Parts: sequence; structure tokens; C-alpha cells
Amino acid sequence: MPDAPVLTTEPTHITLLHQACAALMRGDVDYSQTLSKSALLHAQRHGDPVGQARALLYLAQGDRQMSRLRRARETAERAVHMFQMHADAAGEAEALATLAHVLSCMGHSGDGVEAALLALKLSPAGQPLVQSGAYTALGIAYACSQSFDQAGEALRKSIRTLESQGLWAESCLPRYHLRSAEIHRCFFERYYHGAMTSLDRLSAVATTVAEATAQEGSVRSMLCPYRKVRALLELTHGFESCWRGDTADAARRADTVCASMAKGMQQPAVMLMEVWLRTEIAWAQGDFMAAESHAQRLQQASVRAENEHMVATAHLLLAQIYATGKKGTEAQEQLRLLKMHEMHLRQDALHSRAERVEGQLRARADRQNTRSLEHKARQLEQLAMQEPLTGLYNRRYLERKVSAVLHDAAERRRTPAMAFVDIDHFKQINDRFSHRVGDEVLRALARILSSFVREGDVPVRLGGDEFVVLFAHVDAESVPSLAERIHHAVNAFDWEGLHPGLEVRASAGLALAEAGDNLASWLHRCDLQMYVEKDSRLQGLG
Repeated sequence: MPDAPVLTTEPTHITLLHQACAALMRGDVDYSQTLSKSALLHAQRHGDPVGQARALLYLAQGDRQMSRLRRARETAERAVHMFQMHADAAGEAEALATLAHVLSCMGHSGDGVEAALLALKLSPAGQPLVQSGAYTALGIAYACSQSFDQAGEALRKSIRTLESQGLWAESCLPRYHLRSAEIHRCFFERYYHGAMTSLDRLSAVATTVAEATAQEGSVRSMLCPYRKVRALLELTHGFESCWRGDTADAARRADTVCASMAKGMQQPAVMLMEVWLRTEIAWAQGDFMAAESHAQRLQQASVRAENEHMVATAHLLLAQIYATGKKGTEAQEQLRLLKMHEMHLRQDALHSRAERVEGQLRARADRQNTRSLEHKARQLEQLAMQEPLTGLYNRRYLERKVSAVLHDAAERRRTPAMAFVDIDHFKQINDRFSHRVGDEVLRALARILSSFVREGDVPVRLGGDEFVVLFAHVDAESVPSLAERIHHAVNAFDWEGLHPGLEVRASAGLALAEAGDNLASWLHRCDLQMYVEKDSRLQGLG
């Protein structure tokens, strides 16, 4: 008799992982989380670290869908490290793409870009879903950092990658993010320039889910993730209708999505976009009270969803609505709150980055000593960009930053400015009060100048008593008042608190960037402007 066939069964955790992935595709996040946690335990017992990493990845993706972003970030980082330690490049790329998306939503778009670029480098050839996921994450990170041309390029590559393989339903997600990026472009264009110049780019990327899935006949297009994307795309069309003046069509689309959500599709991303659209509709109709109410609701919902990118959007939206409604004080308060919000995000990013660095060093210490040394070298390079007395950036960093700001200004039609500041008669302060007091004066001036910066601006100490503040974007008309504000801040400072009899005055020269500028030419114009201002002031005193 022939031998009976040998039956093989896959490990329990592999079966659980397949089921968890399927549950995510159905939009059943709670069930997927239960299965993933069980798979994680079985993979640990089975001694399968890659299986553990896959379970962590699904847990992170579920938390991301439900806007539990802080937990998603921690879990995704663990998955990245485990895939990395066991040389699973495809898994690491997927986890990095998830991490990039989460970081961008949490307001750390720079870290998101870095993670997504690494995901692209690691994406294996012949795996279009992994590669397109990295491109999509990169597009989201660029959009959150307001680099909209780069966002569009990355998202179009994601779409082409999927559709070249006939994955029409899967291409719906990057199509939505492409539309979303254009909506944010229009939003920031209105904020920076006071009005939207054109909606043509938004119209050019208009695509419905039906168009994207016309080739697909698969039931996949009816699963929850695709219903979610269909709802999000419907809302993007509502934004376009609203901004073109058809608020009735915009409201109809918002009502349609709201009805879908009431039937069980509870998705935080959909809810945030729907509330934002309601705000735009009320504003367009001149109902400022309703617009304020919706915008405040958007702000609160964004905080609950841990979506720092949308929190910042809500602050700017409220500031614009208040300004249009002649509520200048309230508008300024929103901008103040936004600045505080950005400061907390920077602090959180620094803390998180330090934790990630320590984790990487611990994980790689045994077999990647060379990489850990390279990382320490990068840290030393960062320290070399700082000036030790005041803690500000130094000229070396300024040289790098100026080229980036000038390139960014040309791409996004911004107007950067530079302020050159020095202390009047600083040598006399050293001679009369001591060099220790002189150092305290330099530190105090550094703090004063730092109070003027927003995200993207850079305070620098060139050397001696010479300082620079690089402003990424200003209104040309505000340059004279900005110089006056610097003078007033220096004059109003309690210098006698540092030493009795101490009095400090500073001179400031401001200049806007011009075509063909580099650091030397720009600084030269600032320097000239400073001496013109100094001579004029001294003559006035005379």
C-alpha cells in the first residue's frame, strides 16, 4: 500500500495573522486587534520574531485607523526594530510606511518624510503594495509639511504603481490623499495670500471611486476601507463645490457622508473632514457663528483623535474666521495658541527622537557597532551646528538653512526675510561691567530674538555681538514694523535685572530675499540696512 500523504498545518499564529489582516480589510478593527494580540502571544511561544513583528504591525495599523496615534507610533516603532533585527526588508518597509503616516498626523512630518524615504529604499521589487504604501506615506508626509508639489509627485507614483498591476480598488486611497493634498494647498494659499488663486489643480485630480474601480469587478470595493475612501472622496468634492460657490451641493455631499457614518462606519478621519467641510460651508454662507462653532468642534475632535496636523489646521481656520468676522483679538489668540502648540510638538519630537536613538543603539549594539558610531557622529555634527554660549544655531547651520529656505520660497511663493542684529557699543559693556555680564547680555538677546520665531524661522548667533533671525515667510509690508518690534523688545527688557546701571540698545537691519540671492549677498543688504538705521537713529539722538 502506498504511504498515506503527510498532512502539514501552518502554525497557529500564522493563521491568526491571516485572519487579523482580513479583519482589517473588512474594517473590523476591534476584531483584528483581538486576533493580532493572540497572534503575538502565539508567535512569542513559537519563537517567531518576524511573526511577532507582523502582529505588532497589524496592531499599529488598527490603532492608526481609529486615531489612537500615540499607541500606534510606539507599536509601529517596535515592529520596525523587530523586522530590522531579523533582516525582513519588506516587513520593515511596511512598518516604516505606517510609522511615517502616524508621525505626519502627529505633527512630526519631517520624521515622517525620513521614515517614508527609508521605506521606499527598502521596498522589494515586485511587491507593488509595499512600494505604493511607501509612496503614499511619503506623499502624506510631504503634504503635512506643505511641500505640495513633492506630495503630488509621490502620490501619483503610488497610483501608477498600483494601476500598472491592475490594483484599481487599492488605488483609491492614494487618489484620496492626492485630492486631500490639493485641498490643503488651497487652504494654505488662502491663509498666506488672503484668497485662493485657482481651483484648477484641485479639479485636475478629481477622480471618483467608481472610475478607479471600473476595471475591478471585485467585492473588495465594497469592503469598509473602500467605503471609507469613497466617503472621503465625496467630501473632497464637497470642498470643491463649496469653494466654487455651490454650497447646496457641498451640504448635500456632507449629509450623504454623515448618513453613511450613522450606519456604522465610524471612522475618525471621515468625521474630521466632514466637520471641516461644514465649517467651510457656514463660512461661505456668511454664517460666522455657525462657522466658529463647527471650527471649535473640529479643534476639539482633532485633539481627541490625537491628529496634531488637523489641530493646527483648526487653529488657522478659526483665526481666519475670526479675522473675517472682525474679531482681531480672538484671531490673535488662536495664532498664539498655535505657536504654543507647535512648541510642544517640537519638544515632543525631540523627546521621542532621543528615545528612538537610545532604542536603536541598544538593539544594534551587539552586531552593528559601526552604525552606532555613525549615529554618534551625526549627533556631534548636530552639536557643531549650535553655538555653545547662547544655544542658538551658528553660521554653519545658517548657510545650509538659507539655501533650503530660498528654494522653498520659490516653490511655494513665499517671501522670506532676514534680520541682522548687533548690540550698540558692546565693547563698552564688557569693559565697564565685565565679560561675565557681557555674556549674560548675549544670552538675554538670544532669548529675545528667539521669542520672534515661528516654526520654520531660525535664530542664529554669527559671532561676537552679531545675530541673525531668518524668517521663512513674512508680509513685505510688515518688515518695518518687525524691526520696530525688535527694538521695542530690546529696549523694554529689564537689563538692570542683570546688573545695576546696565542699559542695552541694539540695531537691526531687515531685508527681503531677492532673486539670485545667497547668504553673502542677503547678509550684505541686511548689514547695509542696519547701518542706515543706526546712523539715522544716532543722528536723531544728536
